[in-house]
Amino acid sequence: MVIEEVINRAILFRQTIEIEYITRAGSLFRCRISDIRYSSYRDGGYIEAFREDMKLERIFKISRILKVNGHSFSRIFWNQIGDNFNVI
Repeated sequence: MVIEEVINRAILFRQTIEIEYITRAGSLFRCRISDIRYSSYRDGGYIEAFREDMKLERIFKISRILKVNGHSFSRIFWNQIGDNFNVI
């Protein structure tokens, strides 16, 4: 299962999930999010959700989500190269 399928299920069943996320600067954090929906921010590739620990709506880049509910997704993130890097 790819991360987009997990997100689709969370949206469909209105689930609260815990994500592990890496910021653009390389910082790693975990948080619980709810009320998840896809965002049109920067033409897609993002979700909007309520971040429960901060009590705020936030935008998350899908490619920066490393884990959902403890399940890892095999993505390589290279901050220096950027998101359009396709070949290793």
